Amino acid sequence: MTALTRGLDRINRTICKLLRWLTIFLMAAITLNVFAGVFWRYVVNSSLPWYEEAGKYMMFWLVFVAAPIVLKNRGQIALDILPNLLPPRLRNLNYLIIYAVVFGLMCVFVWQGYSIAWIARKQQPSSFELSFFWIYFAIPFGSAIMALISLEFLLKALHGIFRPDAVDLEPGNMIDNSLT
Repeated sequence: MTALTRGLDRINRTICKLLRWLTIFLMAAITLNVFAGVFWRYVVNSSLPWYEEAGKYMMFWLVFVAAPIVLKNRGQIALDILPNLLPPRLRNLNYLIIYAVVFGLMCVFVWQGYSIAWIARKQQPSSFELSFFWIYFAIPFGSAIMALISLEFLLKALHGIFRPDAVDLEPGNMIDNSLT
C-alpha cells in the first residue's frame, strides 16, 4: 500500500504543478481581460461585447483548476480541534471517513458535471462562439483531479489506522512546499 500511495502522491504532485501554471495563466488572462474591458470602455469609449462574459467563464475555470491545489496542500478551511484530541488511530479513522466522503462527492461531481457539460454542448455564450461544453467541462476536470487526491489521502488514512506511527495526516505535515 505504501508504494501505491507514493505513486499517487507523485502523480498528484505532478498534476498540481501543471495546474499551478494553468492557474497563473488564467489569472493573467483574467487580469488582461478586465484591463482591456476597462480600457476600451473608458479610454476608447467603445465597450467590448465579450469581456465580461469571458471573465466569468475564466473565473469559473480558475475555481476548478485551483481547488485541487488547495486540496493537495490541505489549505481548505478545517476544524483541527477534534482530530488533535484523538489518538492516532482514531484520528486516521476520522480522516478516512472525511476523505471517503470527499472522494464519493467528487465522483458524483465528475459524473453529473460531465452530464451538464454534455447537455449544454449545443449552446453558446451570447457574445462569442464557444460550446458551453468547454465551459462546463471545468466541473468534471477539476473534480476528477480532486477525487484522485482524496483517494491518495484516503489510502494514507487507511494505512495510518493499522500503522499510526507511519502516517501523519496533520494539515501542517501534508503541505507540499514544492508547489509554492
